Amino acid sequence: MYTELMQKTLQNLGSASFVFLIIFGGLHISSSILIAEGTNNTIVSFLFNSLDLPFLLSALLYGISRISLNAEQVTGNAKTTLIICTALGVAIFCSALYLNFALPDAKLF
Repeated sequence: MYTELMQKTLQNLGSASFVFLIIFGGLHISSSILIAEGTNNTIVSFLFNSLDLPFLLSALLYGISRISLNAEQVTGNAKTTLIICTALGVAIFCSALYLNFALPDAKLF
């Protein structure tokens, strides 16, 4: 019962996050292309600056849900993989938050 519920929840999370991944990814990548081409108005700049974190979050949620579902099919246990992937995802997202808000205009490379 518990594993079926967890598997169904991970499938729903993966499906919903895939939709957001496509939407946020398409908008963020298209705004990046528009900025590279020199079309730099306020809407394009706003989309470019505000959609990086939602794009990252939806990508992490989609990746974590798919890795956990595939690991459950291989090993039969999704809890350990889910805990490890969630910890890594939280660390990646927190470091992206820090880089985005604490160092907004820093040149990293």
